[in-house]
Amino acid sequence: MKHGHIRITDKVYFEPDGIEKPDPRNYHGGFGSPTYQRVMEKYEASKQLVEVENDYNLHSIKIKGKTLRHYYKNNQNCKAEIKDNKATIIELL
Repeated sequence: MKHGHIRITDKVYFEPDGIEKPDPRNYHGGFGSPTYQRVMEKYEASKQLVEVENDYNLHSIKIKGKTLRHYYKNNQNCKAEIKDNKATIIELL
């Protein structure tokens, strides 16, 4: 399970809380270091948006004045499970 945020554009996406951005000064050769380049690739991959599979929560259903589903809000904190490049929101925080 990963922590992150909900991003809403034309679809609903999960944006994982990425790993900390690496500092090139910590690598021999700085920006040109192959090790730094590999770490940066992991950093960039950790920030990529993943489409949310259970985006049905965009619509709330009201029965007798009670809302049965939550609205997803842009930038809302959440926990999600990622499998096969699809995210399932597990918990809204």
